[in-house]
Amino acid sequence: MTDNLARERLQKLAGFFANNPSIQYVTPTSPQYAELCAAYVSLPDLNPLAIARPSTVEAAASVVSFVVTNDIPFTVRSGGHDSFGRFFRNGAVAVDLRLINYVKIDQESSTARIGGGILGGDMIRALQKHGLAAAVGTISSVGYAGWAMYGGYGPYSSKFGLGVDQILAAKVINAKGELVDADAELLRAVRGAGGAFGVVAELTIPVHRLDQTLAGAIAFQSDDLPAVIRQYNSGYQALSAEGIPAELTLQQSIINLPHGKTLVVLFVWASPDIKTGQLWAEKICALAPVAHNAIQPTTPLTYLTDTDRMVPSHTRGRVRTISLKRLSDEVLDVISANVLKMPADPHTLFAMHELRTGTPSAQAHSDSVFAAREGHFVFEIIGNAQREENLDRATAWGQDFWNELTRTDAENVLPATYLSLSAPEEVQMSRVFGEKYAWLVDMKGKYDPRGVFAAATARF
Repeated sequence: MTDNLARERLQKLAGFFANNPSIQYVTPTSPQYAELCAAYVSLPDLNPLAIARPSTVEAAASVVSFVVTNDIPFTVRSGGHDSFGRFFRNGAVAVDLRLINYVKIDQESSTARIGGGILGGDMIRALQKHGLAAAVGTISSVGYAGWAMYGGYGPYSSKFGLGVDQILAAKVINAKGELVDADAELLRAVRGAGGAFGVVAELTIPVHRLDQTLAGAIAFQSDDLPAVIRQYNSGYQALSAEGIPAELTLQQSIINLPHGKTLVVLFVWASPDIKTGQLWAEKICALAPVAHNAIQPTTPLTYLTDTDRMVPSHTRGRVRTISLKRLSDEVLDVISANVLKMPADPHTLFAMHELRTGTPSAQAHSDSVFAAREGHFVFEIIGNAQREENLDRATAWGQDFWNELTRTDAENVLPATYLSLSAPEEVQMSRVFGEKYAWLVDMKGKYDPRGVFAAATARF
């Protein structure tokens, strides 16, 4: 974009915001610009033309209508945890929805209407005041809408389902800048392909009576890391074969702790039946020698706050992902070999999310385009680094780890990767959406013929 074009667009924007003073607006010369550009992953090369911060869905629609009418490119930010910075583009206006963060509970229907910019932690905080909870991601600072629309794995996936299956209704700003209630067709597209068809300004989701859980982290003795990985997973697979209650969700990770690389398992029992949860905690702790057990009765909000301490608020680097059906011996060997090579940086780690067979989202949903419906594991290879001197090693480690996983048994690799963790230049949308891809291409032509939502995570 030329300097003249940038100036012309900024002049148009200045006029619009002068006539709409209730909408916050910053440019690169504004003192708040750097703060509002801050995100989970450092993105020094991405500098939006301006940042608009509407505080209502109607104001957001006004902004989108203006930029579309004036052919000004734009992006949408609902949280800011995307490792690839798809919420910003150079020369584009960033529509930052984070001020649209309300939670409106309907006790009669056990649902809540939530603003399109609310963070997961803020939503849980609002729900907890009423003794309620909802499916949410692992980290509180993740934007709920962006998390849910493309899959949404988290600590309640086994009990409540993935985030994508929480979307009961949506208010969407369409390609004309109009605020509409999504009909069944548009809602199906939003459930999996999200912002490719509009700006999701509000979601309606189910909420559940849950004011106490049993949750926490188990750190296993990891002096012999390959051995404990093998021992834990052998026992876990045996438990899975016998049947694990839907109330229990587990997440394995390898974390750099002060005393070394450690297998840490996050345990969440999504039920007030603490006694039964404690029996299952004992079973999981018996799978391998335990160094530290932090499982305790807690609340959904406190647990979310506790897990935040395991992840930095800001970092740099690159995430890679792959989804596998089973943790075969071959896969466990690759994991073991590569976590031993993991750089000893506190921001570098490896984690797995599981969609367990038999749970609510591990079955066909005709009203959704999310395709990964059989039981599987999502690998999160986090090649991030706190220290600049570790950055190249961390990203190279992540690349090598991912390369080795792609060379394992092809029949065990799920065609659909988790879009939220997938680099845009490497994603094949036809593989991600499978038989639903052709329908989505048709829907793109119907709902966004001019391609105004070109910056969306799902692209057609």
